[in-house]
Amino acid sequence: MKKLYKIIIGLLVLTLAFTACAPAAVEEPAEVEEVVEEVVEVEEVVEEEPLTIALVPAGRIGMEGFMYLAGQGYKKAAAEFGFEERILESEVPEEWERNVRTAAQEGYDLIVGIGGTMSDAIANVAPDFPDIHFALVDSYPGGDNVVGLISQEQEGSFLAGALAAAMTSDTTLENMNEEKVIGFVGGMDVPSVNRFISGYKQGAAYMSPGVSVVVSYIGSFRDPARAKELALAMFQNQDVDIVMTVSGSSGDVGVFEAVEETGAYGIGADINWDSTVPGHILTSVLKYTDHAVYDVIAREFAGEFEAGEIRYGVTSGVMDITDMSAMGDAIPQEIRDKLAAIKDKISSGDIVVERPE
Repeated sequence: MKKLYKIIIGLLVLTLAFTACAPAAVEEPAEVEEVVEEVVEVEEVVEEEPLTIALVPAGRIGMEGFMYLAGQGYKKAAAEFGFEERILESEVPEEWERNVRTAAQEGYDLIVGIGGTMSDAIANVAPDFPDIHFALVDSYPGGDNVVGLISQEQEGSFLAGALAAAMTSDTTLENMNEEKVIGFVGGMDVPSVNRFISGYKQGAAYMSPGVSVVVSYIGSFRDPARAKELALAMFQNQDVDIVMTVSGSSGDVGVFEAVEETGAYGIGADINWDSTVPGHILTSVLKYTDHAVYDVIAREFAGEFEAGEIRYGVTSGVMDITDMSAMGDAIPQEIRDKLAAIKDKISSGDIVVERPE
């Protein structure tokens, strides 16, 4: 019995031992969904800083005249191209170069000067900042980073000279004398004024070879008293009955005062002065510097800046004369037709108005 009991106990021990040694059940692995990450290449967007443009006039753009128009062209460009305005004005010549240098030191991409009298200021500053572009209305001082915006004043004043020559011979107007003499009062002896004078003389000679032209310089663009004095001297002492003035806006007013006092006749420049002395301003030579300033800024934004000269004349629409409507029938239709034909010939190249150098 004891022997049987030992056998049973032994069998139980063996059973337990086999059970303990049996491997554990292995669970089937769950299915793993394959995750594929799509890699999207993102192109890095680098925002370019907008171009910056500064305007540096040799005076103030609030005054009437070509400087005012240049300012209007700048403001139009600022509104359309979205750059912030920066205008450094001064009527003091000693400050012009400082203003140009200040704009350059502030890092402006393009600096636009207004007025040929700023030629030295641009010439002195531009070489120190070769990566900055400079533009100058009325003059080109040279340089690889400078462009001159040169209106062909001689083309517009050719028309004025032709008109003056025709009218000085027409004694149907009041207070016209029998002498064939016309006058010109200029602010300063500078290239832009001399281009006006040259065209005026050429136009007079084209229309009437016997007409002579008397010229006087004031020595300033801001001296109306001297401008009036010179015009009065022409009217009263030199047999002149028509005077064209390019004397700066204040100087022009002085000439027109002389016109009003004497009952003689005048021709304005830059803007439309025709109604200043009704019936006594034959026409005005229009100089749309706003077109030129806007154009050079547009070229800068288009990456088309090029040093040298850009010339704007009758063909480009920058130079013209008024429609003379303020004079009414006082200017015969025959003369108006001749002027229209002359303008067409200048545009086509049949008449070449020489530009003084």
